[in-house]
Amino acid sequence: MASLNTMVKKCAGLVDTTDVSDWENQFLKSVVEKTAQGDNTTSLTEKQIGVLERLHSKHFED
Repeated sequence: MASLNTMVKKCAGLVDTTDVSDWENQFLKSVVEKTAQGDNTTSLTEKQIGVLERLHSKHFED
């Protein structure tokens, strides 16, 4: 599995696209901002990490 930093950076590309729901879009915007574009993921909660992993898997893994 990709590192959290990599997942945030990849998922940042989904922001404001039709590939994600409105809720997912707001979640990703929040995570990208909170983690300084994926450079510091230490502030993410277990729940946020779970959602991020699910979105990353849905869009970037076969």
